[in-house]
Amino acid sequence: MNTLLVVACTLFVGAVAQTTMGFGFAIISVPLLSILLEPEEVVATIVATGVLVDVSIMILSGRVPKPELRDVVALGLWSVPGLALGSLGLRYLPDGILEILMAAAVLLVVALRLVTVRQQRNDEEAGRPDARWWTGALAGVLSGTLSTSTTLGAPPVVIYLNWKYRSPQCVRDTLVALSLVRLPLSVVALVLAGTWVTPRGLPVLWVATAAGFAVGRVVFAHLTWGAYERVSLTLLSVAGTVALGAAFLF
Repeated sequence: MNTLLVVACTLFVGAVAQTTMGFGFAIISVPLLSILLEPEEVVATIVATGVLVDVSIMILSGRVPKPELRDVVALGLWSVPGLALGSLGLRYLPDGILEILMAAAVLLVVALRLVTVRQQRNDEEAGRPDARWWTGALAGVLSGTLSTSTTLGAPPVVIYLNWKYRSPQCVRDTLVALSLVRLPLSVVALVLAGTWVTPRGLPVLWVATAAGFAVGRVVFAHLTWGAYERVSLTLLSVAGTVALGAAFLF
């Protein structure tokens, strides 16, 4: 099968997840793309096509997006050192090292989330006023580092936002807004590190991601908080497991 077709189909599935959850585009796409493409092209492909899904979510969802702007700004600022560190890691660190660290981090936060989920469900408050500033800082730095090194930067932010907010719309919109804010910073970091390449067949890949957005929009309209939480935990678990396997098998 033509490599471009396989990549396009993979991005379609990832776009469905991204539109539904606010994350998942890279988590679904990267494992297969890593087999087909060079690491630098994988990162560039996810960045160049993921932006189309995120912009579509913000302007074509049929409602006014309501991201938590304070979190977008704070997480975006904390991501800056991580973006620079991750781009350098992509260029200089041995293959597999970042994937192992990422997998360990993802699996750890999933375990913590499972431990606290029962307590959170009993909490009728919309937010968690006892949250410490360093939790957002840690999520931002770690997410930035993983974004430019492996494109799998969503898990730390997903856990952080799910801890604070109970609305799938709020979590999804905040994730997407953060992704768009960090996009130019990510590209600049990759260019300066010498790891940016232009993806092959980009127009075809854009069509595939647009189609995935259309399908994901329908799925999101029927999503409940309970379903959102279950699916998000599943995707995070898959992200950690796949990354761990890829680090040792490829």
